[in-house]
Amino acid sequence: MARPLSDREQFRQRVDRSVLVLYASVVESLGWATAALLDQDSDLADRVISDDHKVDDRCRELTDLVKDRLSEATVEPDELEDLIAVLQMVPELERSADLAEHIAQRGRQGLGGFISPRSRGLVQSMCDVGIRMWQLSSRAYAERSRDLSFEINEADDELDNLSANLLREGAAGGVEPQVAAEVALIARFYERLGDHAVNLARRSAALGAPRRMSLRHRKGGSPRRRGAPSAKAPRFAWLRRRRPAPADGAFVELFLRAAANARRCAEELLEMVTSFSDLESRYQEIRTLERTGDELTVEVLRRLEAASGTPYEREDIHALAEELDDVTDDIFSAAELIHLVPLDCQLPEVREQAETLATMGAELESLIGCLASAHGAKQRLERIEELERQGDAIYRRTVARLFGGEFEALQVLKWKDIVEALENAMNRIEDVSDVVESILVKAG
Repeated sequence: MARPLSDREQFRQRVDRSVLVLYASVVESLGWATAALLDQDSDLADRVISDDHKVDDRCRELTDLVKDRLSEATVEPDELEDLIAVLQMVPELERSADLAEHIAQRGRQGLGGFISPRSRGLVQSMCDVGIRMWQLSSRAYAERSRDLSFEINEADDELDNLSANLLREGAAGGVEPQVAAEVALIARFYERLGDHAVNLARRSAALGAPRRMSLRHRKGGSPRRRGAPSAKAPRFAWLRRRRPAPADGAFVELFLRAAANARRCAEELLEMVTSFSDLESRYQEIRTLERTGDELTVEVLRRLEAASGTPYEREDIHALAEELDDVTDDIFSAAELIHLVPLDCQLPEVREQAETLATMGAELESLIGCLASAHGAKQRLERIEELERQGDAIYRRTVARLFGGEFEALQVLKWKDIVEALENAMNRIEDVSDVVESILVKAG
């Protein structure tokens, strides 16, 4: 027997309160961290750093709470979708608080006393825009609203422009190399905070979407959720119990072709940055692959529009097609920069990025292949997550070297965009893995 609606509503309100407290914690930490940085207030910086542990604890408590609920046999399909979405939001909330902590750590180190007045103004502006984005994202969750997405995306564009200006300011002549490197990292921290706000708002909008999964299950006469994860089960554990996918394999075939295309793109880019020879033919090959990716995306969307029934949720099919397309787009962006911008020196770290990206591309193709049965999906998801962390570490090390003083300012600006495009492509692959995980769990 399903739980009484009042009991379920009370649980939902409890989860919502926990999520909104986490939102408020990020907003508060971001404001304090920026003040600590600009005012060189080590006490305030210590407070932000200390409070980050509290955020971690709240995230663990919320995750445990949701997993306990998922372990019950009485969870109805529409509630299940909401709880899965919340589980996917928690890591982004936790990482966002970590980013605020990173900013506070620079405040503890006294970085604010070494940056220029213009850089200080840009940092404060990024903080203001970031806080506005997080407040809007919080409202989007509280109201289950799609209407705020345009305003949030517009603010994200503003934040990206401020980040680019701060990077240019950091690369200007007369700035100490170590200070320039730290300023570049600060810009990245604010930019990532904005990205997380956008992602969370998108998930909140999905919470307010019509529940096709719920309607389908109820027509079958049974709301019971079988195979939900145990409260003590490790992440991805429930994927091992997933039923085979529906017989219609047309979408899976298209996704496999798109993933293989993305993998080939990454491999071509690796060849491109390994020797930096024959750039024209490598670039043209990647360009062709990027256009193939566009054609596959269009084919998926056309098939989706014409289909009366689909093997997975329509929203998930649409999201997976778009995210796979974004992977090839970002790889092409990196190739285009290498092809168009004269580079007078080598940067070995870029090859490390490309190697990691190529490995992620191979894992991505294998993960898409798991859609049919979920066999091996857990390992692929974990591997992609691990590789993305490695990519982040290479990115930070690369930026530090770029601003370390051995490169001319013009070369720094040229390489910076290439490095960021590669980092974006790796982040896109992780986004694809999130969508695949969602599909597998819903079909469990």
